[in-house]
Amino acid sequence: MNTRLQVEHPVTELVSGIDIVSAQFRIAAGESIADLEPHPQGYAIEVRINAEKAVIKGDNVEFVPTPGTITNCVMPKHDHIELISMAATGKQVSPFYDSMVAQVICYGTDRDDTIRKLRTYLDEVTITGICTNIPMLKRILDDKVFQDGVYDTTYLPKFLERTDVNSLIKEIEDAAELSATAVDARTLKIEGSDELKVLSPTTSIFYTASSPTEPAFVKEGDVIEIGQTLCLMEAMKMFTPLTLKQFNRPGAELYPATQKYRISRIMNSDGQQVNQGDLLFVVKPVSDS
Repeated sequence: MNTRLQVEHPVTELVSGIDIVSAQFRIAAGESIADLEPHPQGYAIEVRINAEKAVIKGDNVEFVPTPGTITNCVMPKHDHIELISMAATGKQVSPFYDSMVAQVICYGTDRDDTIRKLRTYLDEVTITGICTNIPMLKRILDDKVFQDGVYDTTYLPKFLERTDVNSLIKEIEDAAELSATAVDARTLKIEGSDELKVLSPTTSIFYTASSPTEPAFVKEGDVIEIGQTLCLMEAMKMFTPLTLKQFNRPGAELYPATQKYRISRIMNSDGQQVNQGDLLFVVKPVSDS
């Protein structure tokens, strides 16, 4: 038996009329709940807003955590919306914990009414500075399969298969307004040399190797191609390999694919926390000759 309070308990509270948290305190105090009677009413849906972004790895779509600083947060209050949130303007989303930053619970007269209200509400929410899954939540609420309510535990992978993932990725990044702090090639150059900076794309924990007994992915003096793993970035219990290739975008190739680079300096040690924009490596373009 799983006796802990579930993250989804507000849904049960709204549709049953029972304050589950208060009832738990009464039970702990030795009071009787024999007269506790649920009264079914309406419909409720909860969504979890996670600090995550979608990435394509091979043939699969994965969602990786994106801790950092929230630069702007707007989550309006409505009678039919209950919020449980740590998100706020200026708040730091830590790399040490779960990626969920807010729960949005919507109440309506029936399922269709609740879907409409929740979809409208998510259009009113703004969270910038970090990527979130809000664009994907909107697409799910718009999805006919979801609206018809005929689905099972394979719903999400099937949904992603019929989704334009590239446009979803762009939508997530655009909603985060990351372009305002985007790095361009000029800011990577170290003045007085031809060396380039490699900056942390997110707040995370830095690791030079996959385990303490394994050799480092790179060491100073190594010559690498842009697809080679430089380090691991741990955030919210997930490890993500970092490569120079990940920084390249259509029309903005910070590290050209035809170029090789020598690792000049490694700026951090294992287990060190780095913030978005911190210097991780210094690399130097080299020729094949």
